[in-house]
Amino acid sequence: MSMPLSEREKEILELLSRGLLNKEIGYRLSISEDTVKKHNKNIFKKLVVRNRVEAIVYYKNNRNEILNQNHP
Repeated sequence: MSMPLSEREKEILELLSRGLLNKEIGYRLSISEDTVKKHNKNIFKKLVVRNRVEAIVYYKNNRNEILNQNHP
């Protein structure tokens, strides 16, 4: 991973890994679905993955590393 995820991106990635839809994530975090989509895009770019399935697999394989990284 070239760039660390923000705390919000980590939250969203955790919820993605639990199988929540963008709309459900937005509701849970009190943000719009469009904002969730923007965060997803940033997460995919930072993890160098193409979609949510790849992001979830990456997260499950590297969870401790991701959660322990500090965002500047």
